[in-house]
Amino acid sequence: MKRNWHLSLVLVCFVLGFLLATSYQTQQRNQAALATPRKTDLINTVHKLEKERDKLKFQIEEERGQIAIYEKTAAENEGSLSDYTRALENVRSAAGLLQVKGNGLVVTLGDNQNYPKEDDPNNYVIHDYDIRLVVNSLFAGGAKAVSVNGQRLISTSSVRCAGGTILINSTREVTPYTIKAVGDPGKLRQALDQDDTTKRLLNEVKTFYGLQADVVQTNDISIPGYSGGLLIERAKVIEGGN
Repeated sequence: MKRNWHLSLVLVCFVLGFLLATSYQTQQRNQAALATPRKTDLINTVHKLEKERDKLKFQIEEERGQIAIYEKTAAENEGSLSDYTRALENVRSAAGLLQVKGNGLVVTLGDNQNYPKEDDPNNYVIHDYDIRLVVNSLFAGGAKAVSVNGQRLISTSSVRCAGGTILINSTREVTPYTIKAVGDPGKLRQALDQDDTTKRLLNEVKTFYGLQADVVQTNDISIPGYSGGLLIERAKVIEGGN
């Protein structure tokens, strides 16, 4: 009688274990089935939006070029428009819409590709705040124009993290990051050294974690004009704000 009771208990445990294992596997399959299409849809949406963005940027460049031709033609035929054209060019230059050439610095920041696997990998990659440090120091040093991987930075630009990449003007960029700045090379380098955090990144942090952080003076830097849209659609003026 006692032996039969043991056999029944073993049989019940076996059936219960089988049901739990089957339930767990079914749940895992359902979660995978639910997650995969949503992830795929999200990736496809991102790629679609990036293609639309690039197409719109191309149209903006074409239309700006066409407007410039019209203005030049009008200024040649109507002397009174010459002053207007010059003023407009000054505004475009101040807004960062025109190409800038001259002396300056090139700062290259890059990840350590051979970091120790047992350590925190975040210590061995360049983050968005690292790029902002360098960019802000260069502007503080009087840079006339700054770009990151060819993306011209203007007053509405942003540099922010997006997973394994960094968005520069909403364009995904990956390591290494080449930061170009047109301006007085001596003042730009002095500005990099005057900010303690930037100086630490380019020296101690670079050496300790094996990052790439090189600063080179160059006499022939060319930075393109900003090619994105300028309309701010979601910002609102705060009543009574300064």
